[in-house]
Amino acid sequence: MNEDTSPLYSDPEESDRSAIPETFSGEMLKSFSSEPAGEKKTEMLQAFVRTSVREAFRGPLPPPEQLEKYNKAVKDGGERIVVMAEKQVFHRIQLEDHMIKEELKQSRNGQLFGFILGLTGLCLATLLAIYGHETTAGIFGTTTVIGLVTVFVIGKRSQRNDSQDVKE
Repeated sequence: MNEDTSPLYSDPEESDRSAIPETFSGEMLKSFSSEPAGEKKTEMLQAFVRTSVREAFRGPLPPPEQLEKYNKAVKDGGERIVVMAEKQVFHRIQLEDHMIKEELKQSRNGQLFGFILGLTGLCLATLLAIYGHETTAGIFGTTTVIGLVTVFVIGKRSQRNDSQDVKE
């Protein structure tokens, strides 16, 4: 058994081994010492060498080179991907428009119901005061106004925080 632990490139006359990296240790070669020699050994060692290429991209569309590859793989593959991305963008815009409209509608409804409740509370407080229940009317009117102001201030603060989150 051959105990040679020198790098694979030790024999400069063999140019076929130039494709094999120097990182193969003598241990790798020892395992092949009883196996076929020469070209067969080189082929077997080259089978262990692997190259890994990883490509990534961001955004809805791959780079143009990838689109060309898709066109070669599938008829009009690149065009189909572009159309799919366009549809996705259109769909997203529609969803955002719908969400904005619904938020505005919800805000308007909240303001309307708040106005109705506030007006009702103040009217009841006025009626209580007219019929001689001044203390109850004062408490009722004060809590109504404080409640409405609190809801309004909290709502504005929440909107301000949301708009700052969007900016970031």
